[in-house]
Amino acid sequence: MSEQQIYSRIMDARLKLENTETFTKMAEESPIFAERFTMVDSPDEYYIIVAFLDLFEFLFRLNKRDMIDTEIWPRWKGLAETIMTIPKFKRVWEKTKNVHAHEFRDFIDSL
Repeated sequence: MSEQQIYSRIMDARLKLENTETFTKMAEESPIFAERFTMVDSPDEYYIIVAFLDLFEFLFRLNKRDMIDTEIWPRWKGLAETIMTIPKFKRVWEKTKNVHAHEFRDFIDSL
């Protein structure tokens, strides 16, 4: 199984676990999650935003390792630029960017 397949399965499992009423109820007991949920209209939005950011970081890392076709990377970069114009994405990014790799933070902040 390739690294991309493993990552895809991990992300899928994470989203399925997080995007449940049970997890959301537990997460709302955390002051960190409670604060982050106030930046969006619903916990589902938060989970989606975090999943996109993680996906972009993974693709960014693959691009750095020359594992993405040079004609495909600009489309992903363009999507990241467009998505970061969404105010909710920007708010969640500002609150969570410290968990991402420094090089990726610089990339997203440069968009």
